[in-house]
Amino acid sequence: MTKLAIALIAILVAGCSATTSLTQKSVAEVRQAVTIQNDAKSPVIEYSGPPMQATTDGSDHNLYYYNLRAVESRDGGSIQYRLHIDITYREDWRNYELASFRGGHQVDVTQVDKKVLNCASSINCMLEETVEVSLQEDQITSALERRENLRVKLKAKSGHRSVVEVSSSYLMGFYAAIVNRQG
Repeated sequence: MTKLAIALIAILVAGCSATTSLTQKSVAEVRQAVTIQNDAKSPVIEYSGPPMQATTDGSDHNLYYYNLRAVESRDGGSIQYRLHIDITYREDWRNYELASFRGGHQVDVTQVDKKVLNCASSINCMLEETVEVSLQEDQITSALERRENLRVKLKAKSGHRSVVEVSSSYLMGFYAAIVNRQG
């Protein structure tokens, strides 16, 4: 094989690994990819899991990117967890407003940002909504105990529904990074 062919294969493999499905990440890979912002001047320590990508319908027109985040106060207290989601789709704004979990528990969705990514015509635009869903620690630990994915069903004002699944390996890696840091 020529050096050029080897270089092209390496670039393709690297590009594919950046958008790998969550189910292909091990606990160790997720744990090692968690970033920790621990500035002594800040009143909080912030954790951010690696961004992951998936699709709601198998097409590249309904993508979502997500990661888990957590904030820990230096003064003690419970850690605040949230699921950060970027949802990309076509046509009209969906305006996600509610999230529901196993057992029917519902919480409001926090709208973080809305962007028009590009438009092929005045009615055919690629749109992105960024939302956050608050999570309780027991939702994470319960999913881990059951060895199940954390499934979040999003409901929009437009009537659209989307499901975001965070794999148990991602949950375990993220949670382990926080627990191991705490000692």
